Amino acid sequence: RNKSVVIPNGIDEFWLMNKYKDSIGPKGNRVKLIFAGRIDINKNIETTTKACELLIKQGYDVSYKIIGKITNSKYNGFIKKYPFIEYVNHCKKEELIHHYRGSDIFIMPSKHETFGLAYAEAMSQGLPVIYTRGQGFDGQFNESEIGYSVKYDSAGEIVERIKDIIDNYENISSNCAERADRFDWNGIGYDYKKIYEECTM
Repeated sequence: RNKSVVIPNGIDEFWLMNKYKDSIGPKGNRVKLIFAGRIDINKNIETTTKACELLIKQGYDVSYKIIGKITNSKYNGFIKKYPFIEYVNHCKKEELIHHYRGSDIFIMPSKHETFGLAYAEAMSQGLPVIYTRGQGFDGQFNESEIGYSVKYDSAGEIVERIKDIIDNYENISSNCAERADRFDWNGIGYDYKKIYEECTM
């Protein structure tokens, strides 16, 4: 452990050149969740959907926007079953950025995740993120700093973390936009260079 250092992946400079710091966040009981990525069993939209249903039972007005290419045909029918889900086909980053800015929280409780660039991209737009505990993105930041980790199959825990974000939205959202610079390839490249130089000394 003493000989190890963790360096994250970087994101396209488009996201950092167009950072958004004016995210207003949820208004009243209205909560707009968003996911962007490949739509398959690993991305676990089922558990997020269950969390949405629990929030609705608690009086929240929830929308859940799902963006991406469907790679498993069963999700065509699944998505159509829920009136609070809006599906958007895969889109370019120039369009995706507007979907992010119109949302409140990015949520992707994947079963397995090597890193998850989508979390970092969403952060650049001031979106607090909910990610899987013990998987790739977990540990990049302190808990509650830019969002929360969750047990991937616990809809109840996801609900509680969404409410925690709502209660401290302005601070968490501001942190997201600021901390997104951690994923700048220029800085990451410098870190790699420094490590290589230290190894050759």
